Amino acid sequence: QIYFPKVLPKLTDLQKEALELAVCRGYYFSPKKIGLRQLAKLFGVSLSTYQKHLQKAESKIMPDILSYIK
Repeated sequence: QIYFPKVLPKLTDLQKEALELAVCRGYYFSPKKIGLRQLAKLFGVSLSTYQKHLQKAESKIMPDILSYIK
């Protein structure tokens, strides 16, 4: 069982918001329901800025998540 409150406080507000938007809009579905360009537009930032927020959020939470599923 993954305990997200332990993980999420490591994220900045922008990282949390970027990740939440990606999850809520289906970015992590297979197939994806939305692309990064669309997410960036909804977030109100450039594609590269949105990618950076999302990548930093993912890089912070993935090691913790993987430690729970090993």
